[in-house]
Amino acid sequence: MSGVPDPTPIRVLALDIDGTLACRGDEVSSATRSALHRAHGQGLEVVIATGRRFRTTARVVENLGLPVATVSLGGALVREADGSRLHCRALSPEEFADVAALYRASGQTAVGQRDGHHDDGPDFVIDGALPWNGPTGRYAERNREHCEWRRDLASERRSDVIELCGFGPVGDLLAVADRVRARYPGRFEIQLLDLPPESSSGGGAFLEVRPAGTCKWTGLEVVLARRGFRPEEVCAVGDERNDVSMVTRAGLGVAMANGHPELLAVADRVAGRHDEDGLVELVEQLLAVR
Repeated sequence: MSGVPDPTPIRVLALDIDGTLACRGDEVSSATRSALHRAHGQGLEVVIATGRRFRTTARVVENLGLPVATVSLGGALVREADGSRLHCRALSPEEFADVAALYRASGQTAVGQRDGHHDDGPDFVIDGALPWNGPTGRYAERNREHCEWRRDLASERRSDVIELCGFGPVGDLLAVADRVRARYPGRFEIQLLDLPPESSSGGGAFLEVRPAGTCKWTGLEVVLARRGFRPEEVCAVGDERNDVSMVTRAGLGVAMANGHPELLAVADRVAGRHDEDGLVELVEQLLAVR
């Protein structure tokens, strides 16, 4: 990791999953797992902050083997280490209807992410009114056990959808994002991310539309308030554009060496690559100044 830690005591280590904690799929390397177990044993609170839905987040937490609070779906859903729900910010029926209509008008399939663990329902509902593109079809097939097909999702008024997302080529999803911003300026949080080939969609891009003001940092604030921690006591680590909110507001913001250029440009420090146990040195340096 470049640089040396600041003297401010770090009490919370907030970690993104893909490209940060997990090296392949849901896997956490033995070296990284051991380092985080040492950190936990010395009183450093580990929190997961990810764009994943809770079910796939829980797989990584199980592989990590630590009792950690989780911030998932980009900050909209927060769960305690025991799985109890602390916070959920869903789209209102009006917000849902407005965004779903713009997906449809753009010729794109809307996928509504839910908290399936809360009501034993599906993790996501998917619009069946339009032909699915390749990434959407692969995502639905690989997650079909937790997917519900809806004949005309855009005509529904739902209060259980946390974010409306879409899969596909960057240009197609940019068109959706531009429509949402133009029609409803400032009303929604919009994030477009690249997806690796090993993702459940098989690559491509991923568009997230959530209520305005919902991000990983606002989700982390729920955990901080519950624990009595201050922002300056947080080290936040990530690799993508959706990590900017927590990396820039934490006391110590760290980007992985494999991170997106936009995140690297605003981070306080740069750690090693996620697939080369880049977190290990960071953890050791944080523990050395406790």
